[in-house]
Amino acid sequence: MAQKATKRTPKSFTKSAADVNTTSTAIPTPFTTAPAALQPLLPQLDPSKVHLIHIDRHSPDHKKQIFLIPLLLNALVALGLCYRAYTALPTYLHLLQTIAGNTESPTTLDPATTTQREALTALATRSLTFLADFLLLRFLGPWPVSFFFASPSNPCAWRWALGGFQREEVVVRASRNWGVKELLEGVAEGEENAFFTRKILPAIERQFVRAKTGYLMMDGNWELDFAGMLDAHTLVARKELAFGDLDRVVLACLPGKHGWVCWRWEREGDVIEHRRKKVVQFKEALVKMGKESLFWRWAEIVEEERDRDGGFSEEGQKKVVERVQAAFEKEGVDFEEVVGNIGGLEEVATPDKQ
Repeated sequence: MAQKATKRTPKSFTKSAADVNTTSTAIPTPFTTAPAALQPLLPQLDPSKVHLIHIDRHSPDHKKQIFLIPLLLNALVALGLCYRAYTALPTYLHLLQTIAGNTESPTTLDPATTTQREALTALATRSLTFLADFLLLRFLGPWPVSFFFASPSNPCAWRWALGGFQREEVVVRASRNWGVKELLEGVAEGEENAFFTRKILPAIERQFVRAKTGYLMMDGNWELDFAGMLDAHTLVARKELAFGDLDRVVLACLPGKHGWVCWRWEREGDVIEHRRKKVVQFKEALVKMGKESLFWRWAEIVEEERDRDGGFSEEGQKKVVERVQAAFEKEGVDFEEVVGNIGGLEEVATPDKQ
């Protein structure tokens, strides 16, 4: 189930693309004009921010395990805060009665019978109570509020609207505390800009994207646009967009005639070429060891598991590793060491998850 795609206009979205200034009349490298296929989604995005969009293809079970941790943590924090409010409310009500001059309130101290030490102790105790409650609300209170109730969308509403955990999920990251002006304004623009190398490139690095589900990609530079992700899924369900259109895209909005521009950071051809190079490196490493036969044995095992009923499942991927390691051990070769020396072979031995 997906939410209806609506054009969101919160305060931060009222800034038009024309308000984003840049000193260049050309599209900065490596960006190009956004393709027509992405047009249905663009009105839903904040034009002042840079967006990273890709498809999270981690298994639903893995996504569920990752999401349950913040869900339980925020639920526990919410319950703890509710319990604290329940136990503290009578005390605060009594204090308000005391402030109002009610001498019958349990928190009212009688100057005639209260010693100086008792008065100082009561003052210190109440001050520490106020401070502790303030810190709880200030630093822990926003967690469950943003997780369960943030608008226009939040993690819980996102998961609920998606109907759970999907095999393919659109991840939309929006720049946090910086945006198009910082990236595309000034002498250094686009890939020559420090924001491009320090904020965008690390966030789209191959191993980073492969290792983390979308929910784990929030940090000081990037936040998840949950409403944008729901809008994207709605458009895909309506067949106005395809998952392939949204995979590995950087989006930014330039003023004037350029409008939205994009950069696809890793095309399918790049992935295939990268895999081909890895296979060549793997083979060359075994040839140097005089173990070329192990390369063909590895290829044979991969093909056998890939051709089994059900396709190349996660169980099949694990079996490939077990069988290959056993074959290498028989020849006295450490498979993990060989793979480590060429920088990893996961993207060759298993299907591409991203």
